[in-house]
Amino acid sequence: MYLTHWNLREQPFQNVADARFAYLSEQHQEGLARLIYVVKSRKLGGALIGAYGVGKSMILELLARNDETMADTRFIQFDAPAGGAAGLARQLLGALKLDVRFTDVDGVLETLRELTASKAGFPHTTLAIDEAQMIRETDSLDFLHRLTNFRISKGAGQPDSPAFTLILAGHTELEQLVAGKAAFRQRLTTVWHLEPLNERQTLEYVEYRMRAAGGDIWVFEEHAISDASAASGGIPRVLNNICDVALMLGFALNSTRITRKIMQQAIQEVCPPPPVNNQPTNEPTAQDAGPV
Repeated sequence: MYLTHWNLREQPFQNVADARFAYLSEQHQEGLARLIYVVKSRKLGGALIGAYGVGKSMILELLARNDETMADTRFIQFDAPAGGAAGLARQLLGALKLDVRFTDVDGVLETLRELTASKAGFPHTTLAIDEAQMIRETDSLDFLHRLTNFRISKGAGQPDSPAFTLILAGHTELEQLVAGKAAFRQRLTTVWHLEPLNERQTLEYVEYRMRAAGGDIWVFEEHAISDASAASGGIPRVLNNICDVALMLGFALNSTRITRKIMQQAIQEVCPPPPVNNQPTNEPTAQDAGPV
């Protein structure tokens, strides 16, 4: 809608995990590097924790792309399913393209154990589960724990290696979830926390995305970005929504810049203030009080 007005090839603030628009702050770079190490070294697992919209899915997308460059390995990702361990088993079998009918989870685990130990070329598998804070059932964590016990046999004289590396990404509730399972927590080599962007990083983020979309990085006035940073709390998903609406408003007003006034209007649309509570109180008014 506004692409021609701003000389853009495509919309710069879409809320999708597109590696072309991946601005990586220092903490995003370190989090990605740690997870790459976990996968390359074939550790048992790692976790990525942060608020909603802070960039966890983008890190997983970049991790998957890095995994494609490695030999003898594969990357599987899905959101935490409902249905406890049975739901996890069903999702995993589907992702592995295994047509296995099962009556219980133990049967699935036994099938996987036989496959990984059969020397039939079962590749090392990175299993990334997004929205992992939704895994609340004990049997689900037990299922994942048992996956980390499986080994790929490399033949006589060679040490076996883990068949699965688990990567869990989720909201801050995930930390409490894994902390309650000490043995499972010990299998996570790294637990990395992603924090919201600060004001400098927000400026760099907006400019990076505008450049990636083919636009002018100076379209947004600096004070306007400062306001967007404060209103979004440094959460990229919210920031995307604000900046997208600002570009639309700027186009509608035929403006050549996103001014502070335009940004404030976009903020009001995306982050409206909470409604005022107009419910009557039980406190007496001057009329009710009577003579004093």
